[in-house]
Amino acid sequence: MSIRAVTFDLWNTLLTSVPGGLEIRRRSWQEVIEARNIAVPEDLLWGVLSILPDRFETEWRAGRHYGPDRALAECFAAFGDRIDGGDREALADAFDRASYCLEVIPVLDAADVVSAVAGAGVAVGIVSDTNLAVGRHLRTYLKEHGILKHVTFAAFSDEVGVYKPNPAIFRAVLEGLDIDDPSTVVHVGDLKRTDVAGARAMGMGTVRFRGALDDNEPGDEADLVIDRLATLLGSLSDFGTGR
Repeated sequence: MSIRAVTFDLWNTLLTSVPGGLEIRRRSWQEVIEARNIAVPEDLLWGVLSILPDRFETEWRAGRHYGPDRALAECFAAFGDRIDGGDREALADAFDRASYCLEVIPVLDAADVVSAVAGAGVAVGIVSDTNLAVGRHLRTYLKEHGILKHVTFAAFSDEVGVYKPNPAIFRAVLEGLDIDDPSTVVHVGDLKRTDVAGARAMGMGTVRFRGALDDNEPGDEADLVIDRLATLLGSLSDFGTGR
């Protein structure tokens, strides 16, 4: 049986984000606060933004989707009557624009590997959890780094409504790729709990890439563990012959 598709996780598999996203959002909100003369002091502004990573981590691990809408609602609740409807709209717009200003770099060989997979006649999909930067933001980074043009379908959690390892997000990418047999698909990702467990439960082949982040949490290991994405190209045939 030949492999018909390879699906990739995004963060720490194809792209990595340089720390500093919260500072980018802080600056964007500070500009709005100053321009609109909003009575939100700097310590409150930073305090509200700084809790967002922990809030995401908690909800993500619990399988409850946490994106910009929930984050903004919690921030605005903390600001209370210091802001009005116009302020909320301006802050929400700045928050969204900030997600296009992150410093994102490709993983070594990412574009070349995805291009080679597609060039071999194997469909390419993406299965990605999102947080404050959602699918429409992430597509711009994938395009910027020469990856998106090789992708047949991308299933982002904000668009599907669930995080990995929920089977719904894996079903979404299989449907988008028009594949009804998961055993003909190999999924590549960095995390055991989400990527390996989720893909394996669907009957997909699994590869854990640890070149950007080596997941040391407990969990079943993937069928194959690689340190460089380029290694994947010579290994797909092993899956196709029943590895």
